[in-house]
Amino acid sequence: MENLSAFTLDFNLDLVAPAEMLTAIRLHLAKIAQEDSTVPPLSIKIAGANNHDFIGAGIRDVSEIAILGSIGDFGLCSFGDGQCHVDGNVGDFFGHSIASGVLVVNGNAGNAVGALGAGGLIAIYGNSGDRTAVGMQGSDVVVRGSVANYAGFGMQSGTLVVTGSAGLHMGHGMRGGTIYLRGDAGSISPDIEEQRLREPDRLKIGLMMLKSNIAAAGKEFRVFRSTHAGE
Repeated sequence: MENLSAFTLDFNLDLVAPAEMLTAIRLHLAKIAQEDSTVPPLSIKIAGANNHDFIGAGIRDVSEIAILGSIGDFGLCSFGDGQCHVDGNVGDFFGHSIASGVLVVNGNAGNAVGALGAGGLIAIYGNSGDRTAVGMQGSDVVVRGSVANYAGFGMQSGTLVVTGSAGLHMGHGMRGGTIYLRGDAGSISPDIEEQRLREPDRLKIGLMMLKSNIAAAGKEFRVFRSTHAGE
């Protein structure tokens, strides 16, 4: 069997279809699983991204993924473990059902970032669309810019941090979790209420900012939680 001890897979989406790329990655991960446990994890570099949908869907157990260019909808959905950096924009449902790991976007995001996410961290360096963190169940989402309408819609658990402003109906249908907002909101749902920002909140925001490589002080934020918690 070939030596896989320090292997990096390079793909150019101008030359290979996304489905073929995903198959190649899964086959390589299967080979690594047969090797000794001391074999370093796989690293992946993807060039030529041009708004393709489902890029990186279901990828897990990869140490690092670097994507050059913008990707379409459902990028990195069901991601687990490792880290991914997208040097571009992402479409709708980025990081849908993320289980663990860190996803960083050096651009803007479409609607429903982190939808149904159960773990891990998603950092958006630009702005995010409607329903950011919709139905989230334990993930952390940080948006350095602003979010559009219905941020935190139906959240069950987890944390949404917005260093800019929010649109209309923030927190609509929210049943758990926390929203930290540094700017203003177009309107705030009666499903959430502003609470006093305490020291644990400041520490949590500071840690998330550090992990996201975003400069912001915890004391600058307001905190909102569900009025239905525990129901």
